[in-house]
Amino acid sequence: MEQRKFLLCLILALLAASGPAKTVNADSPFDFYYLILMWPGAYCTDSEYGCCVPKYGYPSEDFFVKSFMTFDSSENTAVVRCNSDNPFDINKLDSIENNLNHYWSNIKCPRTDGVNSWKSEWNSYGVCSGLKELDYFKAGLQLRKSADILSALAEQGIKPDYQLYNTAFIKWAVNQKLGVTPGVQCRDGPFGKKQLYEIYLCVDKDAKSFIDCPVLPNLSCPAEVLFHPFHTWMLNTTSAANIVMPTETVLA
Repeated sequence: MEQRKFLLCLILALLAASGPAKTVNADSPFDFYYLILMWPGAYCTDSEYGCCVPKYGYPSEDFFVKSFMTFDSSENTAVVRCNSDNPFDINKLDSIENNLNHYWSNIKCPRTDGVNSWKSEWNSYGVCSGLKELDYFKAGLQLRKSADILSALAEQGIKPDYQLYNTAFIKWAVNQKLGVTPGVQCRDGPFGKKQLYEIYLCVDKDAKSFIDCPVLPNLSCPAEVLFHPFHTWMLNTTSAANIVMPTETVLA
């Protein structure tokens, strides 16, 4: 009996440590989205197993969509798993499969086809959005394209070239293009430095416009960060076959 109590306490502690999230009904409100964009160069250099070419082919040399998260600012928590009656159906995404493959990509090793990532994203947040499955993913992709973070940074001389850049200047550069200030998350990089890893942008409930973030998670970056290059040749191509190069289709 004591062992069972110990195991129960351990499970509850692990759940509590995994971060805040609120499971609600389909009609429960959320306040805004987090669009989280990941720089793959940082992932490749700090991942335990490196990074791999996905089964569908090479991704773009650009920021990827990592998550399009529904969020409740009043409770400072993600809104998740709202409607179990709306299961993920990969066939509904046929018309945007190419864009998903290259801009909502999964480059972890061993190689994956990305479907599990999209399924998890839909089951966690998409069902809370009130959007149809196709519209939810189209919105995330379109917002990524509109943000065009790589160009926003390049316009201010910030490039993935191993150089150190002021974190406040990175935020300012994005603000100059989008009119809102992003959150910036870093992770360990080479030379004992922290590197630019994720950009957090807040989006209104209509999933159309960027807004100033009502709240941001506890993100960690020093005053200066390294911007690591990313090229598709950095990806492990072991057992890769019939690889195609990225192209972008027009989102209707």
